[in-house]
Amino acid sequence: MKTLKLTLTIVILFLVNITFSQDKNVKIVSKKNDPLIVVNDSILKYEVIEFLNANDIESVMVWKDAKAISLYGDKGKFGVIAITTKNLSKRKLRKMYKEYSLENVQKNETEIFKISGIVYDYGKLAIPGAYIKNLNSNAIAQTDFDGKFSIEVKINDVLEISFIQFESQKVKIKNKENLVINLKVEHQIMVEKPVIYLYPKEKTTIDIKLNLKGKLLTTFPKYDKNWEVIAEPNGQIYDKKTNRYYNSLFWDGTIDFPKEHYEYNDGFVVPKDKLAEFLIEKLEYVGLNNQETNEFIQYWLPILERNKYNFIHFLVNEKCNEIADLKINPKPETSIRIYMEFYGLENFINYNEQQLPKTERKGFTLIEWGGADVSSKIKNNEL
Repeated sequence: MKTLKLTLTIVILFLVNITFSQDKNVKIVSKKNDPLIVVNDSILKYEVIEFLNANDIESVMVWKDAKAISLYGDKGKFGVIAITTKNLSKRKLRKMYKEYSLENVQKNETEIFKISGIVYDYGKLAIPGAYIKNLNSNAIAQTDFDGKFSIEVKINDVLEISFIQFESQKVKIKNKENLVINLKVEHQIMVEKPVIYLYPKEKTTIDIKLNLKGKLLTTFPKYDKNWEVIAEPNGQIYDKKTNRYYNSLFWDGTIDFPKEHYEYNDGFVVPKDKLAEFLIEKLEYVGLNNQETNEFIQYWLPILERNKYNFIHFLVNEKCNEIADLKINPKPETSIRIYMEFYGLENFINYNEQQLPKTERKGFTLIEWGGADVSSKIKNNEL
């Protein structure tokens, strides 16, 4: 028994770096030129030496140079240690082959499987519409309304998770466990879904210049220095650059206000089950018509309903210039612009009720609405 242990030790000293633990088991120190370890005719990882002890070994054979290469090809160019075991229980054999098999490692790293996950913000709210890209395969997935996704991966693939207004994050796949991703909000807030409606008294060519006090992102139809359109009294808009008809002009972007902007003196605290009723009342009071109000609610209601309560504050008409200036030629007789800023609440709080202006629609009328979730700013500023 001692002879076998000594033989194995001399062989490994000859081919690899080792250390000894207090229990005198051999400890391997990995290096690039490791010899090939073959146990019972199976090629295993070199760490299997740590798993075996002298009582497990029947014999040890060593081949180097041409002999090793003739037996195992290029894999044997740094030498081969061939070990035959004895008296190993079935349990220990199964464990040895499972944990140290190079074939299993290679199989796991090439196996394609679907992994699932969910994307939250740091307020633990699901993020629908986030993009998940596998940087190795270029496969792309997107989160659903509940922030959930699934995508094909392999072990060691890297996923990039991104969403507008949030800092992107990279995750390396180490196993098949579901992923939980928390995205951090960028410093700026996202001004979402501003749309512009035009109602001239007669068919009119209109030039619109948009000056956002931040970074313009998406526009439809595409905004390039201006929009040049032909609008009709029924609200139909013909864009000269794309030669297409639209019901409205769309843009969005990011903007950063000073801390004082978010120190609201008035507003509304609305429970989840009263949101639709509240929005209809306030928007139509300000001057939006049935269609405009419905389109506002269709976009914002699913987002607002994630929260038990919402604090809501409106920027109306001239106040909207804090976000963006509009230069319209010819100038509308009536402009009604409304932006909603909001953040979620777990409990009802008292706020001074905001008094909203009422505007009558006369002559050539421009309507614009949009909004922004300012939750990250409220949390960061601890207002």
